[in-house]
Order: sequence, then structure tokens, then C-alpha cells
Amino acid sequence: MIPGRHDIPGEKSVADDLEPYRRLVELQKQMIELAQQHERTRRRRDALHEQLAHDAARRRHERDGWRHRLQRSAANFLKRVPGLAVEKPALAALNDKQPSSC
Repeated sequence: MIPGRHDIPGEKSVADDLEPYRRLVELQKQMIELAQQHERTRRRRDALHEQLAHDAARRRHERDGWRHRLQRSAANFLKRVPGLAVEKPALAALNDKQPSSC
């Protein structure tokens, strides 16, 4: 038998030549997956941003509601009444809901 008779000349070089292309295809697949992941993440971020803006607007609306205006009016009224001017530390003590010593 002649050595190398079954070997196809250039076979090894063809396989070696294809390896960079295989790596390129794998990198392209990874890039496509990363681009899709980025798009999903961007959509999720946008949805969370929209939800946050909606919640902030709702809280702002609640804060400007009748209950908040009534509390603000009562506080302003108490500030104007002579003899009822109470400083904040005293108000904080009243709001602690601790049992009185009376």
C-alpha cells in the first residue's frame, strides 16, 4: 500500500479553512440572541417606566385630593388661632399614640 493513498489531498486544509467561518456563524448567533434579549429588556424597562409614571401621577392626584386639602386647611387654621400655636415636637408627642399618664 502506498502511504497516504486514502488521504484526499487538501482535505485537512479545507476543514481548517472552515473553522473561522464556523466561529463567525456562532458569534453571529450570539449577537442575534443578545440583540433579542436587549429588545426584550428595553420593552420591559419601558413598561416599568410607564407604570412608574402612572403611579406617580395617581399619587399626585391623591395628594391634591379633598382629604389632603382638608388637612392642609386645618393645619393652616390651627396656625392662625391664637393660643393654639403648637410647635412640631409637641405635635409629634401627641401623635405617638402612647397612653397618657392621666
